Amino acid sequence: MIFDLTENIGVWFDFPGGGRVQLKAPTTSDILRIEKETTENKPFLLQEEAKPPRVLNHEIVDVDKRSRLFNDCTILAWEDFFDADKKPIPCTSEMKTVLMRLKDPTFRDFVSEKLKVLGEAEKAKAEEEVKNS
Repeated sequence: MIFDLTENIGVWFDFPGGGRVQLKAPTTSDILRIEKETTENKPFLLQEEAKPPRVLNHEIVDVDKRSRLFNDCTILAWEDFFDADKKPIPCTSEMKTVLMRLKDPTFRDFVSEKLKVLGEAEKAKAEEEVKNS
């Protein structure tokens, strides 16, 4: 079996109406890292009538941080994106969040659709490699 250990540098997609976006599908290790960094386990005591108390874990997820880390992981760059004053929009963590949360879903839908395409392509590639090994 041959494993490709090179870093995924992403794929460029032309954005409807102008510009382009470089995206990469998150790896399992990316997702696990993001989940670890954004989830806190808080123990609490559950006391039920006529039963001994039990200590349970309650997961608290920082949804904003998770979204930001996911966007940073999957949106690598963009070109030729401008604001209403025709100033270039820098590809920063903050601006990724702004574009993903706009009331107009065009950017968010585009990114979601292309990440799905990338995920399906990687799955097909992995299945093909297993068949050929």
